[in-house]
Amino acid sequence: MDERFAVPGRPEARLYLPLAFGEEERSLDNWHSNNYDILARLAPGATIEQARAQNLALNDALIERWNVPGARQLLDDAGYTTVVEPAAQDLVRDIRPALFLLWAGVGFVLLIGCVNIANLMLARAQSRLTDVATRIALGASRARVAAAVFSESVVLGVLGGTLGLGVGAGALWILERIGATDLPRGHEIGIDLPVVAFALGIAVLAGAIFGAIPMASIVRGDLSAVFRSGGRTGTASRRVVAVRNGLVAGQVALAFVMLLGAGLMLASFRSAIAVDPGFDPDDVLTGFVSLPPARYADDAARRQFWDALLADVRALPQVEAASVTSQLPFTDDNSASVIVPEGYQPTPGESLLAPFMTVAGPDYFEAMGIDVLQGRGFVASDGPEAVRVMLIDQWLADRYWPEGGAIGDRMAFGVIPGVDSVPEDRLFTVIGVVETIKQNDLTTPASEHVGAYYFTYRQLPRASGTLAVRTRSDDAGAVTPEVRRLLASHDAELPFFGVQTMRGRIDDSLVSRRVPLVLLGVFAGVALFLAVLGIYGALAYTVSQRTREIGIRMAMGSDPGDVFRSVVMQGLGVTAFGLLAGGASGYFLTRLIDSLLFGVTPTDPGVIAAVALILAAVAGAACAVPARRATHVNPVEALGS
Repeated sequence: MDERFAVPGRPEARLYLPLAFGEEERSLDNWHSNNYDILARLAPGATIEQARAQNLALNDALIERWNVPGARQLLDDAGYTTVVEPAAQDLVRDIRPALFLLWAGVGFVLLIGCVNIANLMLARAQSRLTDVATRIALGASRARVAAAVFSESVVLGVLGGTLGLGVGAGALWILERIGATDLPRGHEIGIDLPVVAFALGIAVLAGAIFGAIPMASIVRGDLSAVFRSGGRTGTASRRVVAVRNGLVAGQVALAFVMLLGAGLMLASFRSAIAVDPGFDPDDVLTGFVSLPPARYADDAARRQFWDALLADVRALPQVEAASVTSQLPFTDDNSASVIVPEGYQPTPGESLLAPFMTVAGPDYFEAMGIDVLQGRGFVASDGPEAVRVMLIDQWLADRYWPEGGAIGDRMAFGVIPGVDSVPEDRLFTVIGVVETIKQNDLTTPASEHVGAYYFTYRQLPRASGTLAVRTRSDDAGAVTPEVRRLLASHDAELPFFGVQTMRGRIDDSLVSRRVPLVLLGVFAGVALFLAVLGIYGALAYTVSQRTREIGIRMAMGSDPGDVFRSVVMQGLGVTAFGLLAGGASGYFLTRLIDSLLFGVTPTDPGVIAAVALILAAVAGAACAVPARRATHVNPVEALGS
């Protein structure tokens, strides 16, 4: 395979083995396996709808052959079906809303930048009218002068786009560091020819469109008025001022929406990381070990290996507790199977539960920091000759024993309700109830949890497992070399792979929230900077245009404080209008990201107030600079200019 090839969900896989089903695997008695995903390439001309219909028809035919009492009713009550959907859609399902959000962020930043350009071009056109009028008076054609001004804008667009590509190339390094490569197809993120062409095209287009603003005044404007004014600096027309203020207010409104989106995402992320996973992930090292069937063919060999390895690992001075598990939280390596209390009869229409199933060992709950709420955990004496035992989580205990009393009862594992008898090797006695934990995602609603139960590897040995080692130091990874050494001492051919701290695994589970949050935060920062730059530029230009007016007011005895307040209030008035417009727009637009939020609503008053205060404070600071400059206008110089 190409070295870039990665199996979805298993990017670390480097070796692929054939999967073949024999007659035993295809028998009716082995239809209760939900461990596989099916990948299929549609035949030429076929559609997803046809594939879906054919699968449903196949299901109906197979159910008729299944020799389980009330099979069809059981499956109908459970909502059993085959989900057929495009692979690309399945691959990006979780990240698609965030990608659209980032596209919107890019669009908003681009729009704010374009508005800023429009404002600057409008101001530049006003300041260059004398120069343009002089050139035309000396014989240059309006078309030629307009073309020269237009070409300047296009060149600036090309230069800006090139600079942006350089910044983008550097930003890719940062994206890799924050985990963007862990997103679906994240390793393909890069700058290639289509990206370069798109970025430069947008930059040139923006320059061309907004370069047309001064062209309009050159081609159609009455330039003779420039000479009649004697070249003195005066105030711009009300129409020009209104347009300029409207553009600045638009920037503020767009920045408000961007900041609001970033603020909501930040609040959502903080809510997510504050969720209690149900266990203590700190100071825990994890890593996978897989025993080859050729050398560990039976239960006794597997049990002996895990017993010996764990005894040595627990003896390390820096280790507090250690165990092995078949299903480590936050690895997406899940197993689930039907289990019900012995003799349980579901009510009509009740769906069968398939809770998470984990095979663990003694000290597992101590190593993971999972509280045993009732009864006890697994011990070494829970061996193959002892009573078959299990633990369940609090959710499952509340589901089947709402009044309590789960300890001592038995549950039937992998048995469909309605059968006449249950084999003894399928019955397990509940010896403890443990805390309900998050399996794969901190933000999974409690309503979607379906329970969890635990067996011990000393009674159900597994060939593959994940070590969970709780250390006595803050650096759980420091014990990795010692664990590798001990593993090699038992079997030099076994790798200790996928090594990571438990905290790191939880952090990785948040990458689909963290990466969009960081990028949206950057976009919001850029939007805020551009909006502030627009406010400052507009006010600075206004002050320069009002120099004579301000000089006259100062000469007639106006207080500098009044001048300062006048300029600041002008800027804050435009800012307030932008905030109102942004608030109205944000009310509707932020509802589009409701599916991305956790623990916060799109109309959270705290976030809205914080964003408004930040934007108003920064805008006020931007207004103060040109306002202060206005108070230093020399009346003599202003009137003599």
